[in-house]
Amino acid sequence: MIEEVSFKKIINYYPWIFLALVVFTLFSFSLYQIYYPIFIPEPGKSIYIPPKTNLKIIADNLEKEGIIRSSFFLRAYLILTNNNTRVRAGVYNFYGNLNIIDVAEILIKGGKGIIITFPEGLTMTEIEDILNSKGLNVNIHKFKLKDFGNLEIIKYFPAEASLEGFLAPDTYEFFKEEKEKEIIYKFLKNFEKKFLPLFLKYPEVNYYEKLILASILEKEAKYYDDMKIIAGILENRLKIDKKLEVDATIAYPRCKKYPCDWKIKSSDLKIDSPYNTYLNKGYPPTPISNPGLNAIKAALEPIKTDYLYYITNNEGKAIFSKTLKEHQKNINKFLKK
Repeated sequence: MIEEVSFKKIINYYPWIFLALVVFTLFSFSLYQIYYPIFIPEPGKSIYIPPKTNLKIIADNLEKEGIIRSSFFLRAYLILTNNNTRVRAGVYNFYGNLNIIDVAEILIKGGKGIIITFPEGLTMTEIEDILNSKGLNVNIHKFKLKDFGNLEIIKYFPAEASLEGFLAPDTYEFFKEEKEKEIIYKFLKNFEKKFLPLFLKYPEVNYYEKLILASILEKEAKYYDDMKIIAGILENRLKIDKKLEVDATIAYPRCKKYPCDWKIKSSDLKIDSPYNTYLNKGYPPTPISNPGLNAIKAALEPIKTDYLYYITNNEGKAIFSKTLKEHQKNINKFLKK
């Protein structure tokens, strides 16, 4: 009869067997925790990780949501692979078969914040409204350019200028925890990166006046070629001390929320406002929109012609004329039914 070997005897006489069993069990358990996936059906689970969140809090939350089995093993994997400081903030959507390695790679790649695209020609008010509608509490109007003195653009534009015109159109990523100055800084830094080098190619011009001109072109013209000609027309009018008579400048002060209405009536031409270029000579006191690259290039590189007037037809194409008589004919032909 074969004598039964008790578990106690195995421990006493064969400790290496017990140790091997423990190591094997731990190893198997670790492999299971790290490699065996959890299936998360679509549409998945969305998790938001705020900036500067502690790794343990992130991992604990993922475990709580059933995205991983063990907070410990996720943290251990990230630490052992020297990726524990590379986890990025943002919104993550986890779905499908995911193991610890998959989740770690997703976290390292980075999630998404609040993505917003701002097209050319929006006003500061409209941009502010859009930001606030996305849960980002921002008051752009209370800031001036001088409040961002660490930027290069303050050397070339009036420090007391409002931020109208400097909020570069583009697609941005924001986070709810960002302060309003941090949010606005992204626009200004982008303006500095995208547009300032273009301005600096023309040291002989007044940069702020050119920015105002670009903001007008953005609202007055649809096509780049038309923008360049209209830029020349408006500069021609300034040279002969003629009022600009631009409709968009009159509509600008009425812009109180997104989206703004840029249509004007004949009675609006008599509104007493520094932005009424039918009553006042020269440029309005500030830009009237936030222009894009084409409008800025057109303002800096106007085409010189003998034209003094323009209209745009229903397709957005500009029609030019040299005299008031020609201009009136074009109005009757293309705008009046």
